[in-house]
Amino acid sequence: MTAIFEAPAETLGEHIARLQTVEAEADSVQAWQPMLIPGLLQSYSYAAAAIHAAAPSLPLDVVGERADARRRRIDTLGKPGRRSVAVVVDESALYRPVGGYVALVDQLEHLLTLAALQPSLSVRVLPQGIEAHPGLVGAFTLYRATGRRAVFVESLTSSEITTRPEDVAAYASAWERLLGLALPVRESLELIDSTREVLCRRLKTAR
Repeated sequence: MTAIFEAPAETLGEHIARLQTVEAEADSVQAWQPMLIPGLLQSYSYAAAAIHAAAPSLPLDVVGERADARRRRIDTLGKPGRRSVAVVVDESALYRPVGGYVALVDQLEHLLTLAALQPSLSVRVLPQGIEAHPGLVGAFTLYRATGRRAVFVESLTSSEITTRPEDVAAYASAWERLLGLALPVRESLELIDSTREVLCRRLKTAR
């Protein structure tokens, strides 16, 4: 695990490969996302739209490959008895039409299906109107593997996987704060489902 978590400077391809390896070996994954549905829970159309929006110069075939890889990430996570995946997403992400409203409905249905089929996956929503919190700084993902912990943070032009104790401690504290503010799992899934139903009715009316 040391070589995986503490690799030197690397290319984008090497970085993505290392992140995938960390995810595959993690005992637990804890992800916060204030703007989008987290990558490992994204449907193909939603992922393709999100990737293209962040990197519009990427060739479409590359966008498709990355979207497909992102869609398949959950296949190595959340399996009973192997690891746990916990996600907190801001409520605003449930309404943001990434790829359009049809893609958003498909994404919400995909999210509900994953939550139903993956016993080790928990999805919670941070409701709108909540007080200021450390997650306002941006998205992050915490990983734990064989007793070691790492945190992944990403910006428009760079991303980092770090095991520095002070970084891990800060993000772990932020995660606990977000859990304390988020809706329980059942209420979160009910909110996701009700949002999906409203969007479906709007789409039918618009036809």
